[in-house]
Amino acid sequence: MLKIIRLGILFLGVVAVTSGCGGLSNKEKNTYYQKALPIGQEYFKKYYNVEVEFTEFYINIPMSSIILLKGHLENDPYTKVSLYYDFTSLKVKSESGPEDFIKKRKSEEEINSQ
Repeated sequence: MLKIIRLGILFLGVVAVTSGCGGLSNKEKNTYYQKALPIGQEYFKKYYNVEVEFTEFYINIPMSSIILLKGHLENDPYTKVSLYYDFTSLKVKSESGPEDFIKKRKSEEEINSQ
């Protein structure tokens, strides 16, 4: 009988931990997205001189503190781009897109000389 009670408590504990550690609510995710959106747009404007429209985002809490913003160029919906943004350090980690587009990235020297 004692063994059954222990197993029952263990089961309830596992259920409580796995269901209670689900991550952020949709409202919290949207808040982070709204903060990351202008930073991502400014990043592409600064380094690529393009306007970007972000259409999707992914947040993988608690595994990571990275927001993935996915979208396309405003004047070219077929050129898909994405940006990896760390919302704890408030820094862009990397960007991705077609190879010929990514090669056009301005260097820090070019940015600072303007």
